[in-house]
Amino acid sequence: MYKVLIVEDEMLVRTGIRASIDWEKFNMCVVNEASNGKIAWELYQQTLPDLVLTDIKMPFMDGIELIRNIRSTGNPAQIIILSCLEDFSLAQEAIRLGVSGYILKLTMTSEEMESVLLSVRKALDEEYLTKSQSVSPASLNDILESSLLGYLSYNLPVLEDCLSTLESHHVTIHSHDLAIALMDIDQYEHLQDLYNDRSGKLIQFSIQNIVNEILAKNQSGLVIHETPSRYLLLFHSPRETRVFAPIADVLEEIMTIMKNYFNITPRFYLSTMEQDLTRLKNLYSQCLSLSEYGFFMEPGSVNYYSNTWKETLCQTILSKTGRAFSVLKDDAYSRNFVLEPLERLFTGNFTSQKVRDLFFDSFTAYLNNLRLNEEESYQQLRYFLQLLASASGYHDMLAKLLDCIVELKHHSSEQATYSREIVQALQYLQENYQNQILVNDVAVMVGLSPNYFSSVFKKELGISFSEYLNRYRIEKSMELLQNTSLKTYEIAYQCGFSDEGYYGKTFKKYTGKTPNEHKKSCLFLQQKI
Repeated sequence: MYKVLIVEDEMLVRTGIRASIDWEKFNMCVVNEASNGKIAWELYQQTLPDLVLTDIKMPFMDGIELIRNIRSTGNPAQIIILSCLEDFSLAQEAIRLGVSGYILKLTMTSEEMESVLLSVRKALDEEYLTKSQSVSPASLNDILESSLLGYLSYNLPVLEDCLSTLESHHVTIHSHDLAIALMDIDQYEHLQDLYNDRSGKLIQFSIQNIVNEILAKNQSGLVIHETPSRYLLLFHSPRETRVFAPIADVLEEIMTIMKNYFNITPRFYLSTMEQDLTRLKNLYSQCLSLSEYGFFMEPGSVNYYSNTWKETLCQTILSKTGRAFSVLKDDAYSRNFVLEPLERLFTGNFTSQKVRDLFFDSFTAYLNNLRLNEEESYQQLRYFLQLLASASGYHDMLAKLLDCIVELKHHSSEQATYSREIVQALQYLQENYQNQILVNDVAVMVGLSPNYFSSVFKKELGISFSEYLNRYRIEKSMELLQNTSLKTYEIAYQCGFSDEGYYGKTFKKYTGKTPNEHKKSCLFLQQKI
């Protein structure tokens, strides 16, 4: 199938495009999504999609720059722009860069979108046929890539022609115990730096030779280089055994060699087993389905396809996350800000970006509860964002979140205990935050002068009384936004804000989002897509 990358900063638009089109009808499958051009460019270099659907106006890197980058590679990928009428001048610039068509967001019908995709499908078919007729494979690896991988990905050539081509080069694929495994190498850029191999040809040659040697020794199959960081292993046998153990042993041996020789831990996606060559494309599709969620699978793991593989993956993640957070000994926080939101997210089409957003919200909630001063909070959030961006997968991201929280918890425990008057003031604030609270009234209640009370409060907590009160009210409002259907102005008044506009400004100051943006993200997580 032709690989598709969707690039759109509006999450609901992205989801709508993916869900509203029958991609298989056009021999296509969506392999990745991105919320901006910068992420899309990284994904493009990793997966080399055949078709890119991209918005024009996006943060960090816009669609025009993304298209220029793609065209600079010389790769003739088909590109469709997602535009609004007001983007017309930018769309003209995109057309000059050789895009294949455009889709008008919000106004274009499904039939019109399918018409655009049909013309792109024809162009891709023609391009593949022209390429396959004009290129004479220089080696067995080239033959496998152009013939077998061409059949699996694009159904070109058809199976009979594919097998005939392979047999003419003395390659026979037996029809028993057929299985496919995709091997992903997460640390590919590290390998390039280690071997000073920017083209990747030395790395490809070395990995294919090692894997071929192991497969030949076990008489179990062949390997194909698919992308710079991905290899396809096709297992087959002259007789039927229906036993997976030999395949698992081969993958384990490959993993050990990769670790010892290259210091990398590849991740495998393994299909079911078939006894019919016409089921090869189905096996490949199974591996692709698994690989879409590779971010959530551990490095150095073999991941098996089954009818319940996604449910099993989600339960494994939830179980491991729960065990990891048990070290905090804060069940309420773990449940309300991590486990339950994660479980809701898993009921839909979850992605790595959605989980990153969830972890950021979880960290922000924990940070707000510590009542750090504004500068400290900003530095902590900035540092955590950098960690999230550098995470290689879910398990790495989970470890980074826990490390940051444990460090914050340790830092908090080192703070001096509060005086009796401040404890009384905090208790009063937490019980009456919905009402109007004046610092003078609280000072009198605890038996101190207003000026002295304000001085002691800031000394012990690091922030002023009014800032603490605002942060506490914002935290409570976040809970209501997430767990109730109340309108924004109702939540503002329930949390002690007399003015909705001031509430909105205060909310954005401490969370980086407006109340409505936060509420939409919470509602989206609760929907089953």
